Amino acid sequence: QLASSSAKETKRTRETMDSNNNQDPNNTADLTDFVQNLLQQMQTRFQQMSDSIIGRIDEMGSRIDDLEKSIGDLIQQAGLEEVDMGSKPPTTT
Repeated sequence: QLASSSAKETKRTRETMDSNNNQDPNNTADLTDFVQNLLQQMQTRFQQMSDSIIGRIDEMGSRIDDLEKSIGDLIQQAGLEEVDMGSKPPTTT
């Protein structure tokens, strides 16, 4: 979606530059406004993507913390079971 809008904006910029080759002040001001608007849109989009990436990294960090806790719990349970099994007298049949 961003690529298609950027392509349209680029095409419009080329058309503006081609049709207004005479560099009068109004055309220069229009082009300046257009470029500033385009840069603002790009900055906004990059900020959104950055926020999304940071959010995903934070979520992955939380999941890793939960996984580490679960693994620690499993190791602790396995260790306790080994101790319990070691303290029981062997069964005879």
